[in-house]
Amino acid sequence: MRLLLCFWFALLTGPASAQAILRGQVIDAETNQPIPSAQVGVAGNRIGTSTNEDGRFALSVPAQYQGEQLEVALLGYRKYAQPLPPLPGPELRIALQISPAALGEVQVTASVLGIVREAVARISRNYPVRNTRLTGFYRESDNDPAGRPRYLVEGLLTVFKEPYPQRTDEGAVQIRQSRKVDLRPQTLVRIDWAGGPFIAHKADFVHARAQFINPAHFRHYDYRLAAGSTYADRRVYVIEFGPKRGNGRADFAGRLYIDQDSYAFLGAEWHYTPAGLRSGLHRADARELRVAYQPYAGRWHLKTVWWQTKYRPPVGEPLQYFGEFLTTAIDTAGITPPTYQERAQYYDAFLHNAVPYDSAFWQTQTTLLRPAAMQQAMDQQRQQRVDSLFRPRPLPPQPATVEAGVPPAAPTRPVFRLLSRIRYGAALGAWPLAVPGATLALEYAPANSGFRAQSTRNAAAQSLTGWWNAEYQFDLTLELAVRLATRRLFRQFSGDGWEAGLSYEHNLNPRRRPLFGRAGLAYTRQAVARSLGTFENTSGGVRVDGTTLNADELGLQLQSTSDAMQPKLGLGLELSHKIELVADLGYLLPLRSRTQLVLSEKSGFFLARSSAAIDLPSPAVSLRVNEQATAEVPWQQRRWLLSFGLLYRLR
Repeated sequence: MRLLLCFWFALLTGPASAQAILRGQVIDAETNQPIPSAQVGVAGNRIGTSTNEDGRFALSVPAQYQGEQLEVALLGYRKYAQPLPPLPGPELRIALQISPAALGEVQVTASVLGIVREAVARISRNYPVRNTRLTGFYRESDNDPAGRPRYLVEGLLTVFKEPYPQRTDEGAVQIRQSRKVDLRPQTLVRIDWAGGPFIAHKADFVHARAQFINPAHFRHYDYRLAAGSTYADRRVYVIEFGPKRGNGRADFAGRLYIDQDSYAFLGAEWHYTPAGLRSGLHRADARELRVAYQPYAGRWHLKTVWWQTKYRPPVGEPLQYFGEFLTTAIDTAGITPPTYQERAQYYDAFLHNAVPYDSAFWQTQTTLLRPAAMQQAMDQQRQQRVDSLFRPRPLPPQPATVEAGVPPAAPTRPVFRLLSRIRYGAALGAWPLAVPGATLALEYAPANSGFRAQSTRNAAAQSLTGWWNAEYQFDLTLELAVRLATRRLFRQFSGDGWEAGLSYEHNLNPRRRPLFGRAGLAYTRQAVARSLGTFENTSGGVRVDGTTLNADELGLQLQSTSDAMQPKLGLGLELSHKIELVADLGYLLPLRSRTQLVLSEKSGFFLARSSAAIDLPSPAVSLRVNEQATAEVPWQQRRWLLSFGLLYRLR
């Protein structure tokens, strides 16, 4: 976190921006000592920040707020409220008076677990009960085993929090600005960390009611008081927690800090137990977290998150993820969540975000000032190494449209541009097959062979049969794609098919979650088959249309094959930037069809099995449907078909 503050301080002290910077120091009126963690707000706390350990703050004030009220507050002091002075101006010196009002008596519980229960019960009293918005800086990196970064990203995030009485670890995140450097080689298979910017939600253990503060899981944990009585200059209960002896259902072990006066969770640090590591979707080698909260406008809000994960993938080098988030502004009034298009997607790696880098942007943002003592103790060498990674390397002259000071984007190899155009998916549907109840009787006696087959089968009446398909698309443009799909029927009938054609999509809802209108045209071929059973082949090879079937067992199917043109209309709903839910309604325009008896080998090595088909009518085949001699199948293909499925973009 010290490294973050070093970088942000350098940004803050850069060239002046259009927004005015309000600077000040908050002190105790009696002792003249600086007051850390005081909450500074403007315009009814629409923007704000906190004082550092030296009592100093710097707040970027937009022009529309420069005539508003300035408020400074801290528990135990009287609130300071005055109109904002003209900006820019000299550093303010604000003296807070100690409040004579005494804090009410609090009930001290009799057990350590009782303290935790009391803190959970007071979440509605201590944390926001309406929507809030946090602005903060985020850093993420992945390092190789030697500690060298494979990539490094930094960004300014807006995090939207729902009321804390509602238990959740989900929420919207907006990436406002970022910069990034990727030192990894371009390969076809590459693992990216996903969901990093969402650590402000995922690591918020109070909002999520993490297992170690969830009453439903208290029976799996031991809680005990640990040494120490202060945290962030407040009197606290320091409580260590971990699995009970022999318990395999406790996922975490660590330490809690609970305020002795308000019973608010001020912070925690914890790691995953072996059981917790096994419970994840991907088993990591280690996961550790540290989280802290800060007071603002009478409530406690997320302040910092530190998250580290080590993971050994099935292929490639071990991964070491490091992410941290620091809140720099809190807004508690008139919160409007961002639209779908403005939100970051959880399954998009942070490196893939399309937000452009602008070096001047960072100089206008409010950050927490580092104290003088921290400035002297900071590891400048490592921070310089971080900054050197962002330094643009010499490149050939760029076109005049490239903004000065903005690192040009690294060129993308053609193969990766090609992969970004590929989508694949799967669908389920109803194939329009009308089948009256019928009895099928078939005899097959090929010439020059001792093989004989007789079968009687019933076909149950039905109007639809089910099918599923696998689909592949290649985008020619943003709206037009070439598609190929393979299809297979199920229920009492089987049969394989395919279709190939063009698909067109147009976004009907460009300002919100995309809703696509879909249209397409395809050529399709589908086989519909009814099994007639399996028969022993004791006569040796059976020769059918140039193919010799030598297996000891032969299966027979009565099959119809139809070719058709298929126009389609449908809708697609984007679930994420890579996943789309689609529904299509097609209409079959028949071109031709034929009826066949299909023989296939059922024994022997499966890769060497053969099959052959006989077109009906044939002198070797006798087919009767409901006791009537015929060469046609009793089922009939209808025109309308419906499908639902998912499409996934490869990159």
